[in-house]
Amino acid sequence: MATENVYRRLQQHLDQMPVGFPATDSGVELRLLKHLFSPEEAELALHLSAFPEPVEKIHVRARKQGVELAQLQGVLEDLANRGAILKTKVDGEPRYSKAMLVLGIFEFQVNRLTKEFHADFRQYLDEGFALAAFTKKTSQMRTIPISEEVTPERRIGTYDDARELVTRSDGPFGVMNCVCRQGMDLQDEPCRQTDIRETCLLMKGAAKGAIESGDAREVSSGEMLGFLDRADRIGMVLQPQNTQDPDFICCCCGCCCGVLTTVKKLPRPAEYFDTNYFAAVTEELCTGCETCEDRCEMGAISYADGVAAVDRCFCIGCGLCVSTCQQEAIHLVEKEATKSPPKNTGDLYKQIMVERYGLLGAMKFVGKKALGVRT
Repeated sequence: MATENVYRRLQQHLDQMPVGFPATDSGVELRLLKHLFSPEEAELALHLSAFPEPVEKIHVRARKQGVELAQLQGVLEDLANRGAILKTKVDGEPRYSKAMLVLGIFEFQVNRLTKEFHADFRQYLDEGFALAAFTKKTSQMRTIPISEEVTPERRIGTYDDARELVTRSDGPFGVMNCVCRQGMDLQDEPCRQTDIRETCLLMKGAAKGAIESGDAREVSSGEMLGFLDRADRIGMVLQPQNTQDPDFICCCCGCCCGVLTTVKKLPRPAEYFDTNYFAAVTEELCTGCETCEDRCEMGAISYADGVAAVDRCFCIGCGLCVSTCQQEAIHLVEKEATKSPPKNTGDLYKQIMVERYGLLGAMKFVGKKALGVRT
């Protein structure tokens, strides 16, 4: 009972993050924590804040349990190496913090994911985590068109131009394996779209950290642009971080991606995506070739009397249907109410916190103990 209690307290501790970690009837969320933390490690993780802190500051709280500084440093390093917590560096010095399950702990399992962890993660998505991670408000990721050139008549925002996101970035750049596809490989349900696994594109600090940890390999900006072209050829949805200067761009498929596969199960799934476009068909130009239907990762396109039709309840404006239409019968339309992404990662999660807790509630979390200091 005491062991279960520490995992329940850790679940509640993680549930205070911008994206929650809710309890379920089955307790599958506790199984996920047991994959990552021993009871002793879970107890120490309760001292972590959402803000990265040096080990000395964390020790001020943990020493009340009789934990020595060197012991705490070793535990935090082990947890960071296993992807259970977040480690960053400031002026070369390590900082540690708790991490959200998504985007965070699950993605940190790349190249170390187990079949058991992935099975529990999929169950947790279905039993409660999906509604915490995917809302109709601000998303952690957004969907942008696969190619700017295919529809020159439409106005495209800089933040919706994948190539522009790369070319204006100072780097560094990296590419790493897709943890979603690795998980499906473990379940003997390999990707139907491609046998390529290096499809997660990283920039700036995310690239630097993943390259240093060995989880990613460094590439040039030209290679990054080549990966975007490859995504179009293969038929992958582009989902960058929902910021003006994103740290990553995911190249996603409808059979493996945790976001796409999960949200497609919800009513009117397009409402859960931050996207500024939707596809529309010029019926008199459509020859009924069905290429766009095959390319759509959301199942948004069907045919009636040999003409393509788009279901806007499912269309997320990715543009995969547009780039291969030889008749130019399908195009993207900008929504009447478009949204610009938050400026940076900090603003993104502040916005998510305000939407979850309200302004006053979010201010309490930012300014007081609820972000990580135990009461």
